[in-house]
Amino acid sequence: MLSWPQKPIGELCDLINGRAFKPSDWGTEGLPIVRIQNLNDQSKPFNRYNGSYADKHFIDNGAILLSWSGTPGTSFGCFRWLRGPGILNQHIFKVILRDTVIDGDYFLSAVNSRLDEMIRQAHGGVGLRHITKSKLEAIRLPVPKLEEQRRIVARIKECMARVEEIERLRADAIEEAAATLPSMLNNVILHLLNVYERIEIGSLVLETRYGTSKKCSTTPNGTAILRIPNVAKGYVNFTDLKYCLLDNKERQRLILEKGDLLFVRTNGSRDLVGRCAIYEGNGDDSKYGFASYLIRARLDQAKLRPHFLAFFLNSTCGRAELDKRRRTSAGQFNINSENLCNIAIPFPPVEVQDRTVEILLTHQGRVTQLQKELQDARKIESHLRDSILRKAFAGEL
Repeated sequence: MLSWPQKPIGELCDLINGRAFKPSDWGTEGLPIVRIQNLNDQSKPFNRYNGSYADKHFIDNGAILLSWSGTPGTSFGCFRWLRGPGILNQHIFKVILRDTVIDGDYFLSAVNSRLDEMIRQAHGGVGLRHITKSKLEAIRLPVPKLEEQRRIVARIKECMARVEEIERLRADAIEEAAATLPSMLNNVILHLLNVYERIEIGSLVLETRYGTSKKCSTTPNGTAILRIPNVAKGYVNFTDLKYCLLDNKERQRLILEKGDLLFVRTNGSRDLVGRCAIYEGNGDDSKYGFASYLIRARLDQAKLRPHFLAFFLNSTCGRAELDKRRRTSAGQFNINSENLCNIAIPFPPVEVQDRTVEILLTHQGRVTQLQKELQDARKIESHLRDSILRKAFAGEL
C-alpha cells in the first residue's frame, strides 16, 4: 500500500446532499424518499413524494450513496443503490465520481474501510452523530491504478461471497435448531394425549386472579408490577419495571409466588393472547405484583407442575385450544380465566410430569445454547468483513 498514492475523498468525487424533506411533504404516492433506514434495512417502508424536485436529488439504480449521519455502527456507510428511481433525503450524499481516477465499486469499499475514522471525526450525542462535509472530503483513500483497483474489487467480492455463504449456512442452522424444540414438544404432548386421561385445568387450579388496574409509574416507589412486556416472550423478565402504591389488602392479593403462571389476557396481537410465563422469582427477596392485562393462575403443584402446563400450552395442541377460546372486540383479542380453566390437558402422574419436564428443559437448554453459539459466530463473520476490507486496502489481498 505504501506505493499507492493517497488522495482525499474531495478530489475523487463531488458530494451532493439530499433534500431536507419535512414530514408534511411525506405521502403515499409518488417517488420513494430514500432515507438512511432504507439503505441499511430493505424491509423498512418508504415515505413518498409527489411534488417537484431538483434533478440533483434524483437517484436511480447504480447510484453510489454515502450516509454521513445517524447511529455509529449502523447508519454510516457507502451503498450502491439498486431499488429503482427515488429522491434522496438529507444526511445522505449522492456521490458523483471522477471515473478516470477511481472505480465505483473500489470507491465504495474503500470508503467503508474508513468508517471507524469517519465515526471518530463525527460529532453529536451518543446515539446520533454526523460528520461535516469538509472533514469527510479530507479523509484520504489509497488510489492505485484502475487495473489494480478492479483486481482488488474482484478479490473483495470473492471473499465476501464466502462470508455470505457462511452466514447463510449459519442462518439455516439457527432455523433448524429453533424448529427442533417445537417438533419434540409436539411429539411428547401427542404421546401423552394418547396415553393419559384429560382433565380440565380448572380442577387443578387453586385460584385465578386479574392484576391491578391502578396507574403505575416508573418512579421506584411501591410494589414493582409485571406487565405484558415482562412476559411477552414466554418467560418473566424484570426489565423496564413500573411501580404502584397498593394498600396492604390488595398487595397481599397480588403478590406473586414461585410457580405462579402469568397469562396475557388481552392484546391487539392474536398470537400474544394466552401466552404464559412461569414466575420463579428474581433471585432475591423482592416482591412483585402484576397488571390487569395479565391473569395469574396459582396451581395445586402437588398435582400439576407449572412447567408441564406451560409446555402443553406452548405446544401445537395447546395453542389450538387457546385459539378456540379467544374472542375479539374493537381490534383487541381477549381470553378470560373461565376459558383458560376449561382447557382439558393430559394428566399423567406427577412423576411422569417431572420426567417430561426434565427432558424438555434439557433439550430446550441445548437448543438455547446452540442458538447462542450460532449468534456469537455471526459477530465473528462481521469482523471477517472488516478484516477483508482492511487487508484489501493494505495491499494484502
